[in-house]
Formats: sequence, C-alpha cells, structure tokens
Amino acid sequence: MPGFELKLPKLWFGLAIIGLLALGVVSLIPAPDLGGNDKIGHFIAYAMLSAWFSLLVEQRKSLWRILFGLIAYGLFLELLQGLTSYRSGDLADAVANSLGVITGLGFYFSPLRQLLRKLDLWLLARILHKGGDNL
Repeated sequence: MPGFELKLPKLWFGLAIIGLLALGVVSLIPAPDLGGNDKIGHFIAYAMLSAWFSLLVEQRKSLWRILFGLIAYGLFLELLQGLTSYRSGDLADAVANSLGVITGLGFYFSPLRQLLRKLDLWLLARILHKGGDNL
C-alpha cells in the first residue's frame, strides 16, 4: 500500500512478538480440560496473530512470509506438544491454526490499516510532546 509507513514499528512488532510468545507458552503448559471442541480457539488465536502482522507490513508480498511463518510456527508448537507427557499434537488443531492464519491475512486489505497508522501517528505525537516538556 503506497504511503503506508508506521513511525513506531518497534512498538507494534514488539507487541506481535509478545503475542507469539504468549501463544507459545499457552500452547505448551498443561491445559485444563475445557471439554468440547477447542478448534475455534485455535482458529481465533492464529487469525488474531495473522491479522496483527498483516496490519503491520508495508508490502503485499510480505503476506507470504506471514502465511508460511505462522503456519510453520503452529506446526512446530503442535510437534512440541506431542513431545510432552501432558499435551498431544493434533493434526486437526494444525488445520484450524492454518485456516486462522489464512483468514487473518485478509486484514491487510481492511481499513484497520489506516486506523493503526492514525494511532501510530497520534502516539508518536504524544511521545514527542512529552519529550519536549522535559527539555
């Protein structure tokens, strides 16, 4: 998208990395039996991460990196779960994860990108204004 540039990319990508790490921790700790089908939770978690990363990238070709990176991350976590004594890797979970990633990529084309850009500029202005008070 021409003209799309975040002024605070470290903040936004940092939040995305925190999301990745949190998902990894939640995926690998012993989980309570929630009963029923957990596939919707898998779908939503990966859709949210994919959407967040999709909002941050400047070029459409970066969507391929998000797609393959998050699908690989989901597969890796499912593999690690299978190596524990208290979790199990599940192909159906991996499919739900992957479908969530694909769905989240659509946010690249949404108006939320411009909303994030406005929030980014507003935060930058606040930071600069606060910094100017201390001079």
